[in-house]
Amino acid sequence: MTKRAAVYSRVSTAEQAEDDKASLNEQERRCREFCQEKGYDVTVSYQDIGSGTTRKRPSFTDMLKDAKLRQFDVIIAWKTDRLARGIYPCAALMEAIEDTGVTIETVAELFDRTTFEIRAVLGRIEVENIVQRTTMGREAMMRAGHHHVKAAYGYDYDFKTHRWVINEVEAKWVKQIFDWYVEGIASSKIARRLNTASLPTKLHSRLGWAEKTVSELVNQEFYAGRYYRNTGQHTKKPNPSEKWILTPMPAIITEEVWQAARTRRKKNTVRSPRNSRRPYLTEYLLQCEECGTRFHVCSGWGVAPRLMCRRMEKYPQLTPCRLPKSLDYEKVANQLWGGIVKVVSTEGGLEAAVLANANRVKGKKEVIEQRLKELTTRITNLELEQDRVISWARKGSITEKQLEKQIKAISAESEQYSAEQNRLLSDLRLIGNGDEVYRQAQEMIPAMKTRVNDALTEKDKRDVIDSLVRRALLDGSGNLTIEFKVPRPEMSFGFLSSS
Repeated sequence: MTKRAAVYSRVSTAEQAEDDKASLNEQERRCREFCQEKGYDVTVSYQDIGSGTTRKRPSFTDMLKDAKLRQFDVIIAWKTDRLARGIYPCAALMEAIEDTGVTIETVAELFDRTTFEIRAVLGRIEVENIVQRTTMGREAMMRAGHHHVKAAYGYDYDFKTHRWVINEVEAKWVKQIFDWYVEGIASSKIARRLNTASLPTKLHSRLGWAEKTVSELVNQEFYAGRYYRNTGQHTKKPNPSEKWILTPMPAIITEEVWQAARTRRKKNTVRSPRNSRRPYLTEYLLQCEECGTRFHVCSGWGVAPRLMCRRMEKYPQLTPCRLPKSLDYEKVANQLWGGIVKVVSTEGGLEAAVLANANRVKGKKEVIEQRLKELTTRITNLELEQDRVISWARKGSITEKQLEKQIKAISAESEQYSAEQNRLLSDLRLIGNGDEVYRQAQEMIPAMKTRVNDALTEKDKRDVIDSLVRRALLDGSGNLTIEFKVPRPEMSFGFLSSS
């Protein structure tokens, strides 16, 4: 009986497909000649353009399906690497012909299954080695001083040497910018001076120089002759400093100027209102009861701090709040602290709050236990799902990338559930020892009463607030409601309505 043959041809790129020596048509021609010599009947042919390390090849996938259906008796390829060069496509091919009677033959070499599987693994390793060699070559060029074409302000790109060279005209302005910055002139003012002088940017932006452009320029260490590459600073996982590559650079400024600019940046960072160390009493606590937006403190040098509603700032038309977008911080902070002092100083107030809090916490026990049961079931189901996905990968039913993607998604969901489970277990332990928590809280009360007074520093007041208060709510009438942690009573104190 004449064997039915399937011819498979593959090239990695479209360019190779145009090359006569490695073209798809040339591979198929030689495979057909081989079949003619063997007396095989070619019933179907498959052609792909793509990497041999992946199963994402349309014709390869079709061939595997037809093999399982016994549409042919033998697969003919020019070489084994035309069929597969990785573990996953090799495994998929072996699974497709398992127990079907379909065999594999190659024209240019003797096919051996064991050798094929080994070579598939080695092929994958070789691909990884190519990537590694490419990376090593790129890093070697970095160390030799080679740069990408796009040069920073103050430099031009030399296409012959593949290096940055100093642009003398721009370099003079770089020096001037650093001198101004070291003198203490703000980046915004420097930008205005550059625009007044009609100095074009590197890309000749119509917007001219901006504060951010100047700030980024004086932060570049390569102007002092040191250019660090391979830092990964713009990725999710920056590389450690030992993996950085120091690329030689022609310096525009001296080391002394660079160090002076660095010192100036540190001073500016400390002085920046965004980095203020003042322990504002309301920070991360004050929330609008109507829209749910948290108020943030807006301050500056010589300006009294204000409480601002972020939503009101950005979308005033869409915010149905009756509160103004700006509140007097000092007035709200005084009301917050006054409310805390009132609770602590009231006879039996703190004791009653502790007991009330303990009872409320105990009432959550059933809810928490039910949620823990749900989480346990979900985590168990995710573990089973992960086992199924791994099993599919072993059988070749999914690709390596699909396996990685699904495992990543399952792990993320499982971690989320586990984190919630840990939080609830911690709460449950507290609930289980409700009486002990109540006893400890009672022991804390005398010390808390002694500590809470108006003579405390703002930092000490903030520490007290962090230990007692969960959040503070402002309603549309300006009434302040304090939600305590331990204790956790709710008391209202008006400030806007009385002003």
